[in-house]
Amino acid sequence: MPYHQEDGLNSSDITASHHAPKETLGHVRLQDATTGAMLLVPQPSADPNDPLNWSKVFRVYIVLLLCLALICVNFFAAGSATVLVEIVIDLLGAYPPDPRNPASLSTASIAAFSSAVSKAALLFSTASLTAGVSNLVWVPLAVKYGRRAIYTFTFLVFGLCCIWSARATSYGSLLASRVIGSWFAGGIECVAPLTIADVSFLHERGRMTAMYSASLSAGAGLGLIISGLMSISQTWRKFQYLCAALVLTTTILIFFTMPETAYRRDIRGIEERTTADLNEKDPNVSRVERVERSNLPPTKSFIQRIAITHSPLTHESIWKIAFRPLPVLLLPPVLWSTVSFGVGIGIFIVMSTTAATALSQIYHFTVWQVGLVWIASIVGNVLGIPFGGYFSDWVANRATWKNGGIREPEMRLPAVSAAMIAYPGSLLLYGLGINYKVHWIVPTLGVFLFSFGSSSVIGISVVYTIDCYKPIAGEVVVSQVVFKSVITFLMSFYANPWVNRDGYAGAFAAMAAFSFVILALWIPLYVWGKRIRRATFNWRLMKLAHWDADRETGE
Repeated sequence: MPYHQEDGLNSSDITASHHAPKETLGHVRLQDATTGAMLLVPQPSADPNDPLNWSKVFRVYIVLLLCLALICVNFFAAGSATVLVEIVIDLLGAYPPDPRNPASLSTASIAAFSSAVSKAALLFSTASLTAGVSNLVWVPLAVKYGRRAIYTFTFLVFGLCCIWSARATSYGSLLASRVIGSWFAGGIECVAPLTIADVSFLHERGRMTAMYSASLSAGAGLGLIISGLMSISQTWRKFQYLCAALVLTTTILIFFTMPETAYRRDIRGIEERTTADLNEKDPNVSRVERVERSNLPPTKSFIQRIAITHSPLTHESIWKIAFRPLPVLLLPPVLWSTVSFGVGIGIFIVMSTTAATALSQIYHFTVWQVGLVWIASIVGNVLGIPFGGYFSDWVANRATWKNGGIREPEMRLPAVSAAMIAYPGSLLLYGLGINYKVHWIVPTLGVFLFSFGSSSVIGISVVYTIDCYKPIAGEVVVSQVVFKSVITFLMSFYANPWVNRDGYAGAFAAMAAFSFVILALWIPLYVWGKRIRRATFNWRLMKLAHWDADRETGE
């Protein structure tokens, strides 16, 4: 890979003690030029309230709590897909074809059921679209005023909407409850990467983000399994009550145990520290001395840590923050990552909405048996965490060492290569397996491989763009999530008509080819990504995406 220090910033321009904030676009020194020690990027301040000074155990706990919240969101969003037929029967009065009921085999009855299924699918596609669009509101507020208030307020309302879903007596009421609930639930998907960036260093960000990406799909898979098992003896409404209990419990944990992670960082004159400093037996000695010299505030009390109010974190207007995702989306790294993200989630939604019908009609699975198929998704997501996290960090850190200690965001992209094979392979297994009615283990293996690839590639692509544009990570993730939601909505909206027209083989073969082409674009980004970042960020239109100095983080 042709990286040259003279192309762009010199290593002297990017040390932690550099006084003038500079748009590094991910070009940072990560290893000491003399000792080879891993530097801490961003450099933690002397303030004991700096999230980067919290213990690693507590920082990991915060990420795990966010993962629990993400699981709850997708547990609710996708879980009901397993009992889609029950919802159609209960609220729309349409029945599936059944040889034991001759009336259901008539042309009119079959057409009515097919139409009702497409209508019920809107419960999922519109909710996904709403969740993504809502971040045009939630993220600017989180960037301007902090994360904690957004988490607490949105999750509380989300929990109440889950109760509304359980008590809905008509299709319109259920649709409204899911759309409004998704509007409030959507904030966690976009704000979570900001919090992960708040509490993690560059060298460990990949593994933290991998847990985030795995939670996105694992929550959906877990919801599909649980709702299927509950259908044996419970109605679909009891699943909604379970969602409410999980969401409200998570809200309590967030309120009492998650402090504000947004921190206004002054990168001037910070003492350079390495990973070895984090492992010292008493690392607070020098830190306390620096606190005394700098007259910094003492460690916050428990009451101060759980306070909701927060002064503005930036001088930028909230309108500028809200508008920035539009030009940011045109940046090639963001656009590629967004399409990769959207295709992954969109195809997963297509699989989940078609599986209930396909597996029941072709393999005569009951509802709970359909749910058990998604165990493969959970296993795939769990295995994708170390690959998208530890492996991608290892690939990037090794490339950094070979590059004289200078890190470029593209250095983690080779880790996408496995998903580039897993995506199309899994879709062919799923589509062709169902189309030719081979053993049920074949489409199930397709679900496993796709979940593995999705978990790894989403984490890698998200952390890649955050590494590129860390100071505006919030706006970058908004671009990704909103556009991803549009892709997901369109794919899920047209999924059933597409499959009905081209069959499972044709539809999923097309998805396999498209996903391969999209993921293969990591190769030109790996080769020319640095030049592309520099050139495109200097476009006249991109002046709208440039950030104020108080957003600078030193990377």
